[in-house]
Amino acid sequence: MTAMTAPTTDPPPSAPSSPQGEPLRSPLGGLDYVKVSADARAESRNRELHLPPVSTYRWWARRTSAVNGAVIDAFNAMMPGRLLVADMFAGGGVIPLAAVARGHQVYAQDLNPWPAAGLTAMLGLPAPDKLREAASTIEQWIHTEVEAAYGTTLTDGTRGVVSHTIRVATGECTGCGKRARMFPHALVSLRVRKESGNPQAWMACRRGHLFLAMSDKRRRCPTCLILVEPTATYTPMRTISCECGKTDRLADRISTWQWEIVLVDRSSRTAREVDIPTNAEREKADSGGWQPVHDLGPIPPGQETSVLTRHGFRRWQDLYPDRQRHMLERMLDLASRCSKDPAVVRAAELAVVGSAEMAGHLSRWDRFYLKSFESMAGHRFNLTTLAVEPNVWGGVGRGRGTVLRRLNQLVKSATWLQGKTGRELLVQGPLTTNAPATAMNEWDVRVVEGSSEQMLLPSNSVHLVLTDPPYHDDVQYAELSGPLRAWARLANEKLTNEALTGEAVVNSTTGQLVDDGAYEALLGRIFKEARRTLRPDGHLIFSYANRSPRAWAAVFGALQTAGLRAVGCEMVHSENETDHAKRGVRACTLDLMLDLVPSGHSAVEQHRPHPAPDIPLTDERRFLSVVADMFLQVGNLKDGWRTQVHTTLSEHPFITTPADQTAKTTSKAAKKDRAPAESRLNLQG
Repeated sequence: MTAMTAPTTDPPPSAPSSPQGEPLRSPLGGLDYVKVSADARAESRNRELHLPPVSTYRWWARRTSAVNGAVIDAFNAMMPGRLLVADMFAGGGVIPLAAVARGHQVYAQDLNPWPAAGLTAMLGLPAPDKLREAASTIEQWIHTEVEAAYGTTLTDGTRGVVSHTIRVATGECTGCGKRARMFPHALVSLRVRKESGNPQAWMACRRGHLFLAMSDKRRRCPTCLILVEPTATYTPMRTISCECGKTDRLADRISTWQWEIVLVDRSSRTAREVDIPTNAEREKADSGGWQPVHDLGPIPPGQETSVLTRHGFRRWQDLYPDRQRHMLERMLDLASRCSKDPAVVRAAELAVVGSAEMAGHLSRWDRFYLKSFESMAGHRFNLTTLAVEPNVWGGVGRGRGTVLRRLNQLVKSATWLQGKTGRELLVQGPLTTNAPATAMNEWDVRVVEGSSEQMLLPSNSVHLVLTDPPYHDDVQYAELSGPLRAWARLANEKLTNEALTGEAVVNSTTGQLVDDGAYEALLGRIFKEARRTLRPDGHLIFSYANRSPRAWAAVFGALQTAGLRAVGCEMVHSENETDHAKRGVRACTLDLMLDLVPSGHSAVEQHRPHPAPDIPLTDERRFLSVVADMFLQVGNLKDGWRTQVHTTLSEHPFITTPADQTAKTTSKAAKKDRAPAESRLNLQG
């Protein structure tokens, strides 16, 4: 599984990062943070525009190439020549992309087989013309089946397709046994996108009757005359009330759940309409003729998957209507035969598997902008009682995440990548960690699947380890990638849908790394292995963010144990402060970039944070200033440092609740934390 071309001439070998006798300095001091901050904000709002290849496969919590690329450039200015950049938590692939786009060698590793396969496909994208030809081949083969599955006629008589099929869950009240539609909101869907200013909408009353109304006016249901308030919510906190007076949790009704088609989104090249489905459209969607054959396997227990299993989903295929499963299986089969070039097939299969993130029993309908959300948007599985099944293939420009749109995006991605590199890259992998640790030599990229406790690189060979480790328990990558791994298994038997173990993520549900010191010990082994691969003048740089004092203490302890010492740190904007998952909560919107070098006797000139002017002086910034002072003592931490970290951070306003802050207003520690000046905490005894 390699994409091979003749290697180009390498840039000259790199020089030492600091002239002999001069102190070691951090490349973080050489960044233009005003520009980097502006670029990071722009990129995080439209990644596909600024870094097209990231759309090759789904991942969560990607950081920006604006920040990571700037770090690589600053390090390269200190150490000229072609670098070997290693990322042992490669996940979303932003760092490998930023490095290869600058002509450097890349070592990319991840425990999860899904990103390992995605990295190999993304970095080994073939020529755009090959991908364009493959897309045309698949389109020719699938055209008749797409028409049979989704073909329809709009109300104006033009031929088109059903782009989205919208279903509502129905269930029986546990009190009176009456079955009812469980619409989440009174406003089910606008008829045209919100920006049009047209208030026409499909509304539902509490009894589940659907009718046309205006989204800005109350209206009585034509069937039962109940007055409907457009802003009403019917399933608050996943509960629903019956007219008999009984209030159920949605999970209480799960034994009687059924899905009913209530709306379809029809599209042609000139028109679009959200309307009541015809009998023919209902028959096409729920026909017994759809016979998917593949078992995707059980949904394993977990922190994120628990919402699925509580609500009746037992196997991954339960997330998909039969028509969607059937079409995904057919397109995977066609993708496997669309080209004789393995790199083309690998990319095409990934496009099909990627569309499985729009699961027809789980994806939410955006009732204002008439689009579906990914099933795992916001780093969670999004349970809903109003789910939308997409037209898997797509067509006529409608539908997010469809196979056709993903194939077209692959062409754009390959064009962008080869515009940066000038050629197809020589990609090795994905290898497994039982392979020998050999020099990179002519390979541009090496991708490895497996725990980074063992890296397939010689000692003292890496110039820069630049990475983005999991943030304690923030994102459960193994669980969220479960359905994608299940589908990918059909194309690549090496991939499994079993629960992953060894991930550097705390999971209280499964018991993973919950024991005292377990998370720190695993990070320590990984950082120690990274230190082994570093040249004596190499640097380890990574971003981290967390509101947990225990998480920060674990990171500091792991770095100290690994034989590393701090040389600098800086604050930067995180991946996207406007993410749906971060709205209305006290989430981290800033990252702390941490720079370390192998422990030794060389003098170090540390870089302290100088945040960009557009980072306001908030509690979060003050909190990270305190964390930065603690981090800069890594490599020389003395007895008692851990207690001081826990005590100081636990009392900070960014961590405590408003009630806690009021109770502590007279304490010296709280006053010190609130001071604008950046306190210099001494953890060195």
